[in-house]
Amino acid sequence: MSILTKLDNALRTKESIFHEQQEDTKKWGNEDLDPTPPSARLWTHWNYFAFFWAVSFNPIAWNTGSSLISLGLLWWQATLAAITATMITGTMLMLNSRGPSVYHIGYPVYLRLSTGMYGSLFFVFIRGIVAIFYFGTQSYYAGQLMSVLLRCAFGSKWTNVPNHLPKSAGNTTQGITAFFVFWFIQLGFMLIHPSRARWLYTIKSVLAPPVLLATFAFIVGKTHGLGDTHALQTKVLTSSGVAWAFLTGVNSVSGSIIPEVTSNPDLARYAKHPRNTTWPQWIGLVIAKSLCTFLGIASSSAVKTLWGTAYWNIWDLYNAILDHYWHAGARTAVFLACTIQILAVVATNLASNALPVGSDLSGLFPRYFNIVRGQVLCAVLALATVPWKIVASAASFLTFLGSYVCFLSPLVAIMIVDYFVIRKGNVHIPSLYNGAPSSPYWYNGGFNIRAFVAWAIGVAVVINGLAGSFHTNYNAGSKHLYSLGLVLSFTVGGLLYYVFNKIWPINIYPAYHSGEDAKTFETMKQSDGYFADDDVIITGTDITPMQQEESVLKDVV
Repeated sequence: MSILTKLDNALRTKESIFHEQQEDTKKWGNEDLDPTPPSARLWTHWNYFAFFWAVSFNPIAWNTGSSLISLGLLWWQATLAAITATMITGTMLMLNSRGPSVYHIGYPVYLRLSTGMYGSLFFVFIRGIVAIFYFGTQSYYAGQLMSVLLRCAFGSKWTNVPNHLPKSAGNTTQGITAFFVFWFIQLGFMLIHPSRARWLYTIKSVLAPPVLLATFAFIVGKTHGLGDTHALQTKVLTSSGVAWAFLTGVNSVSGSIIPEVTSNPDLARYAKHPRNTTWPQWIGLVIAKSLCTFLGIASSSAVKTLWGTAYWNIWDLYNAILDHYWHAGARTAVFLACTIQILAVVATNLASNALPVGSDLSGLFPRYFNIVRGQVLCAVLALATVPWKIVASAASFLTFLGSYVCFLSPLVAIMIVDYFVIRKGNVHIPSLYNGAPSSPYWYNGGFNIRAFVAWAIGVAVVINGLAGSFHTNYNAGSKHLYSLGLVLSFTVGGLLYYVFNKIWPINIYPAYHSGEDAKTFETMKQSDGYFADDDVIITGTDITPMQQEESVLKDVV
């Protein structure tokens, strides 16, 4: 056996449990793409609540208020916009979690239901690319916190580090050193498989909120209140101007959440029971995200009254605290606060960016990538985005990332309509790993044209408004389309997909079961998506669907 053959064998992932059942399934499954076995279905109500509570309390959510205030909204209007956005996206989150939690499949496989075997790869690729950029920019923000932490530890020895980088680099020697210190620490967390990462989000959910609340309490306590909240207002708007600014705010906040809504199948698949992914997620997201946004706005108002500057970035606020209170107590408190906020960014990056990339690479290259390998590669590829350059000089690109809602909202609508309305919650699991025309998810050449046309039109109705968000001198009507991006693209994409399926119905089951009744909601749930005559394989053991169901019930109990 040659060295290259040995290397190839060493790099290959574990084969899919379906590889012996169909000739063409090896490239459609592996250990992480296959349905989650009962032994790995470990996430409960508390884990999902803690996860969304945790990921919403982070430095990025704290900074969200600055974009809302810059629109001309008052502090309470900005907070209300955040609440509205989280309630809408939280509802989408619950609906998009149902199918994956019932059949225990992740995003790349779940997409095959509505977009086709090959069609799913397009949306997998798009999500992965954007997640890498998000990973890089969030890591840059954590690097800023790491710089404050090192200042607490080393004082002037850190702040006086000479800069040897040119201005064109977009960073300093100090800044890039802090970034890579954080990056190497974060890299170790990329080796954690998502099914075993519950403890990280539990720890973060316990530690992160008190830190931000303490930061808020310290500033408000020094100011003896919120200060002059009107001092934050950047412009005075008419009543119609306030309405459109409010809708723009809702759309902006939704843009920061919609990637998690789209990607949540990668976590919902680990649920012990489908009910674990309903209200706990919604409550955790709505309360935490809204509260964190309010804390950022209120603290900026108070500190502007106190020191004359509104520090929207939490690392700038911590630096200002050190400037005014340079003593052992303040340095220790800020050091601990930065440590916990850095952990918060790691947890957010792992779940919201690295996991999607790991899952996507597993879907694109199942023979060589599992989730953990993909997470590590995500961290490496994020370096190539040069995030400090993006943040420093590519405001328009960041606007594009924030407007991601226009591209994902119609996709989420299609996934929800497909599962709940078109197929009434009925999925045939073996067919999801069968890359042959006999599979009901093959559609036409591996693509579901209905989904692609509905998605394209859903994007098209708001794309002109997206272009308007890049330019100040642009048609007001187009900008208003962008303000309605979330609701408009979701409604158009979902409605058209429903209409197309009414005109050109799809096959719910493979041809040899075409006579099965698909009118009852989630009929296939009882057998985890298998027919009685299917060969069901779990961990290498052939069992009947009824035995599999009993195994699942025992695991739940």
